[in-house]
Amino acid sequence: MQDDFTVFWRNNERAYDLFYDLLARSERGAYDDDFLAQLASYREAAPDSERADIFAARYLLAHNDPETAVICGERAYAKRPVNYEIWKILAVAYKALHREMDAIDMQGRAHGLYGSPQPALNLTQSDLREGLDRLSFARNSCFYAPTSTARAYIENGQLLFRPDLFIGEELPLTMPDGSARFWSAAYVESGDLSDHSHMLSALRHTDAFTRYEHHTFYFDLQKANEVRGTTTIQVQPGDEVILPIAGTEVNQSLSVQTASSEPQNVHLGKWAFSFFRFGEDTVLHADADTPYAVGTPIRLGHSPKRRKIVLNLFLDSLSWAAMRPYAETHLPNTMRFFSRGTIFDQHFSTSEYTLPAQPAIETGYYPHHTQIFNIKAGCELPLTMPTIAERMKDLGYYCAAPMAPTQGISHGMLRGFDRAIVSSWVLSTAFGVDSVIRHLRAFDEVDQFLSLVTLDIHPYNAFGFKFDTAVETHLPLTERLLSHDASTASVRLPRLRIYQEQYLERLRQVDRNLELLYSYLEENYTEDEYLITLYSDHGIAIFGSTTTGIIDVISECSTSATWMMRGAGVPEGVTVHDLTSSVDIYPTLGHLCGFPVANDIDGRLPAIFGGTTRDAVYSASQYPGQSYKLAVRTHDHTLRLETQEAVDEDGTVDFMITRTGIYPREHELEHGYEIDSPELRSFFYPRARDFVREIANNGEFWPAMRAARPEWFGANV
Repeated sequence: MQDDFTVFWRNNERAYDLFYDLLARSERGAYDDDFLAQLASYREAAPDSERADIFAARYLLAHNDPETAVICGERAYAKRPVNYEIWKILAVAYKALHREMDAIDMQGRAHGLYGSPQPALNLTQSDLREGLDRLSFARNSCFYAPTSTARAYIENGQLLFRPDLFIGEELPLTMPDGSARFWSAAYVESGDLSDHSHMLSALRHTDAFTRYEHHTFYFDLQKANEVRGTTTIQVQPGDEVILPIAGTEVNQSLSVQTASSEPQNVHLGKWAFSFFRFGEDTVLHADADTPYAVGTPIRLGHSPKRRKIVLNLFLDSLSWAAMRPYAETHLPNTMRFFSRGTIFDQHFSTSEYTLPAQPAIETGYYPHHTQIFNIKAGCELPLTMPTIAERMKDLGYYCAAPMAPTQGISHGMLRGFDRAIVSSWVLSTAFGVDSVIRHLRAFDEVDQFLSLVTLDIHPYNAFGFKFDTAVETHLPLTERLLSHDASTASVRLPRLRIYQEQYLERLRQVDRNLELLYSYLEENYTEDEYLITLYSDHGIAIFGSTTTGIIDVISECSTSATWMMRGAGVPEGVTVHDLTSSVDIYPTLGHLCGFPVANDIDGRLPAIFGGTTRDAVYSASQYPGQSYKLAVRTHDHTLRLETQEAVDEDGTVDFMITRTGIYPREHELEHGYEIDSPELRSFFYPRARDFVREIANNGEFWPAMRAARPEWFGANV
């Protein structure tokens, strides 16, 4: 690349030539000394490319060395976990080493995204269930787990798939050391324990639940182990614990005996948790033929090193740029509460929609580092990227999500929580606030970290959508009836009054519901006993500019997010005008709560908490099949970038032909406002180049991946 910044990007021609030479040799099976020499040259030319390890693994498999091939394959996987060639290599190498479960993960991902190769399973009877369940998750058919659109099963020796759900059983997810998996139950509160089990049993193998019913259904996921017969709950002298227990049969009988009491029977609900308080060692016994789930004991007690309550309020789609003018009229209770804390006025999301944006918040890493960006391909967060909840759990908090989305479970978003009450779509603050207060009251003898995720204001396409009655009854017919495309995604909804009024009406309702929670906190806790963080994952397009005639998914309105804090350690009555990013929430909570923050995260502690100010913030759209888009913003200017080529399934893209411009912040992408300044280019270009460097593919692509997507790249690739 040139140093005068007249051209944004130049590809590495030597690496490009070496890649295609190696590809040609590999495709004809010429794995000889010349291949190794070319590979060494390619590594020297492109030392950070995962493609060198893919070629090395191919060579090693051809020479019957699967053990070393795994080393190369796993090194490539760490850099690019959504990649067809890596999956195929590791599937073969793992199977050769009899690592059947790992092979299943790779086979499932390849089959789920590309339809081939067909999974070849070699499972014993004892590991059959685990293997089939992991296959279902790997194929991304459990995007809304516990619901599965195509769960794997064996019938007459044949591998088949059908709609199903994971209920009364573990979810096959990777958990931190020492943690049980989530055991999936139906959420029940003050009702019949087993009612839901009858409905779920009747619908689980039809598409009635996976297509419709799951939208409003709440699951209760708790860390638990399934046991049979007798188990002992050990309680240290002087301690008390709360224990969640669930049954697998209607009115399942469970005998409970302590040293100071005779055995007594209680009845458990089928696939529903109940809570029990124990102050001494307790023996539980049930019919050995019928398993039951015993949750992780919740030890009672407060610590002066912790706050009594740390609460994260996640309001999906709350654009601060769009709502700033409406704050006092539509968010009066929220503004009143957080006016006694700190409000970040120039806060931006990393992405335009939730799937990549949420992991960035929860880990402090940009989406091209979490590698969660592809809605069609599941990929768990590596354990080397601990979430906020994992960190809080390490500090001794009881961690619960009183209301959370099922999207993200399969990616490991909730793995740090002890409990998560989840639904796929209807996440209303009316339910969520009540659930938070129930947790505050029920577990008031422990220090709690709670996360509430709401979808009240998230816009949805008008096709098949019931708008709020207050909106429908006040709009004139000309604005009530509209032509629309049923396939238009929420991030591209146009600037129409019906969408805006729906958003504003729901915003009023959110604020009204949250006031109940704000009042409860103020009435029951002192300021130094809690830490409350309110934030959003991205903005919205429906209030954005229409000057270009197209929806700008990374416009200021679409990527401006909300961030407010109040409580112990938070300055009172401050509005921060420094630039902040959603990845900064993680290190800020680490600073205030005392958990460690890795040096390599992308988040930065804001100056108001003793950190440093950002000179720019980054928002990007890394959506496979669409052009890559980037906005790099300062207080006064924005660099806007868009590639000509589409993003590939593995998240990489060619930056050789890229449209780039610099604009005043208030006139992004507006014709006639472009600024061609050497000084601005010398500021923006190095930062933008560094940001995209890890996903730049140098024009080097794998033919099988391109051939699978002719609608993106053309049939002749």
